[in-house]
Amino acid sequence: MSEHKPVPQQPEPAAEPKPKPKTVTLSFEEHQRLLDQAHKAEQYIRQLADLENTKKRVQREKEEFTRYAADTVVRQLLPIVDSLGQALVAVDKQSNPDAVIKGVHLIYRQLLGVLEKEGVKRIATVGERFDPSRHEAVGQVDATGKQADGTVAEEVQVGYMMHGKVLRPAMVRVAKHAAADTADASQQETS
Repeated sequence: MSEHKPVPQQPEPAAEPKPKPKTVTLSFEEHQRLLDQAHKAEQYIRQLADLENTKKRVQREKEEFTRYAADTVVRQLLPIVDSLGQALVAVDKQSNPDAVIKGVHLIYRQLLGVLEKEGVKRIATVGERFDPSRHEAVGQVDATGKQADGTVAEEVQVGYMMHGKVLRPAMVRVAKHAAADTADASQQETS
């Protein structure tokens, strides 16, 4: 049999005595200065929390605004959709063609009215000087009569602006005198 010898236990080291808290004597001014610093730190933390809360609130409001921004316009479009539905019913019933045509014109005017309320306007084209910031040239045509070079002769597609900003440029054909073409060509040949 093997004998187990007891392992002598080592005594635990004595715990170090805890230092006694030091007593600091402050003057009244130093005490006030420390209180003021603590107060300022607390105010700073509150202001940071207020700033974070404001950021979160603004973000929520922005998201809500974005979600419902079209609400007003959509509400104005609903009666027009209803009118289109009625026009389609009339077409399906093969109603009087003149009444259907008048109805479609009325719906078109309603739609333009809604767009106008929202600040949307047609871009002026025919007879206007070509402006690349508002017009997109899709071709040239021979100028007729007193039409000046560089004026819009035809509108291919209507353009729209909203509060001064181009939503879609007008597609146009621009007038050009044939004599100007031959003068340019002969000038290039002599150069």
